[in-house]
Amino acid sequence: MSETYSVQDYVADLRTIAGSAADEDEIFTRLGPLAQRLVADKSWLRPEYYEADEEQGFGVHLLHEEADHSLAVFVVNWLPGRGTPPHDHGTWALVAGIEGTERNVRYRRVDDGSRDDYAELEVKDDFAAPEGELVCVKTGGIHRVSNESDRMTLSLHCYGRHINHTSRSQFNLETNERKLFIVRVE
Repeated sequence: MSETYSVQDYVADLRTIAGSAADEDEIFTRLGPLAQRLVADKSWLRPEYYEADEEQGFGVHLLHEEADHSLAVFVVNWLPGRGTPPHDHGTWALVAGIEGTERNVRYRRVDDGSRDDYAELEVKDDFAAPEGELVCVKTGGIHRVSNESDRMTLSLHCYGRHINHTSRSQFNLETNERKLFIVRVE
């Protein structure tokens, strides 16, 4: 029988990988299987990780953050029929599905980027991410997450920097408005 892989083990490996990787692709390649290993054993999940912010449409639960706000790890839950607007992270992101399937839509920016408050986006990719699947978003990548099921979904999120300590943006597809994106974290 294999040894249990804990959140603390994951954080220790994250520190090692982030400190030695040559680039984001290497982080994803090395960290991805470890995230999948962690989410395969649900024994570390706590009841509070299922508590969502009704107004926000999802709950964000901090598992780990370095003192300088780098290398943050969260459990995020998504209420049925809810999700995020298109957004970036201001850092790299690696997400592994824990429970349920989440829809991810990736976008490319098609305007010239000359205005800070404006962005035109078009869909680049649209896919379902089931339990155990990885979603990797490089710095500057734009995506949207939604739960189209009738039950809550959960996913493990790992970032190169705490998402509320970056220049993270959300995008309005109807008005092309770009503005700061801050979420409530438990």
